[in-house]
Amino acid sequence: MRIVINTNYDSAGTRVCVDDMLPRLKTAGHEVVRNDWGNYQKYDLALFMAPDSAVDTAKKQNPRIKTGIMDPKLALSRTRAEAERSDFLLVSSIEQRDVFWHYNKNVFIFFMFPETKVQNKIHKDKGKIILGYHGNKLHLHCFVQQITPALNELGKKYNLELRVLYNVKKLGQWRIGLPKTIAINHIQWSEEAYYKEFADCDIGLVNNYLPINGHLGKLASSLFKKLNRFNPFGFNQDDYLVRYKYSTNPGRIYVFSQLGIPVVADTSPSMCQLIQDGQSGFLVNSHEGWEYALEKLIKSAALRQQMSKNLFTFIDANYSIEKNFAKFNDYIINIANQIK
Repeated sequence: MRIVINTNYDSAGTRVCVDDMLPRLKTAGHEVVRNDWGNYQKYDLALFMAPDSAVDTAKKQNPRIKTGIMDPKLALSRTRAEAERSDFLLVSSIEQRDVFWHYNKNVFIFFMFPETKVQNKIHKDKGKIILGYHGNKLHLHCFVQQITPALNELGKKYNLELRVLYNVKKLGQWRIGLPKTIAINHIQWSEEAYYKEFADCDIGLVNNYLPINGHLGKLASSLFKKLNRFNPFGFNQDDYLVRYKYSTNPGRIYVFSQLGIPVVADTSPSMCQLIQDGQSGFLVNSHEGWEYALEKLIKSAALRQQMSKNLFTFIDANYSIEKNFAKFNDYIINIANQIK
């Protein structure tokens, strides 16, 4: 198949969907060209990153070409319209798929896992336990409701260090909701940093929930009580109220799995898809849950070893980059067959 991948967008998604995937497409036997914007008549399939997608232009030049948008976005009306008119969308999770089914019924989940060298980590009992986070600064701010209270309690009992790997130079240093009882090491993100400064972590933190006002549930419950028995949806002040980004995905879990680091994560859908609670990690919601799960791992090197092994084994058997790509390759071959 003749494929053109057109994008000037620089992001973590681009590194996975373009930089990492392009050589795999070539190895699979496809003719692949990057950034040939004006010659769509030469190709069977055009792939775009969402911010600079050109579905309409490609279709105008070549009505038979198939188009795919990788990591589609909702922020702009143009990107939503392009998503509707593309032949398919490539998303990173079941959360993102569900949102984009509103715009396009042909949505393929391609787990956007970064290429990560496998580390055969041996967990040992030690005096200081290193906790690790990698990702964006927003989720560090979101430590404040559940994770920070848990870490403050644990820091009173154990010698802990928290290593946070993010783009410090671009975003500035994390200052909202920092734990006060443990040492914090801010690390500038780079691919090399994963192996030089991050692989020593003993436990990984993967949070996705975004804060909701803690009084919202009580306020709504009080309102329903004032309206007598009118409560058609069974609202209760102890119900879960959760909020997470539509682009939530399991990419951060994958990195920890390859580095041999066990994880504690919240119960957003992608986390439940990759983690078997109590076997290959812990799934929690409250600050008590975070505290309990982290303490279990802090106290036992054997548990850290077993959970990290189980996580790697499960992901390798079901969601490895090779299996991920093979499914995608079958998908686009099927699309190409529709052209003929």
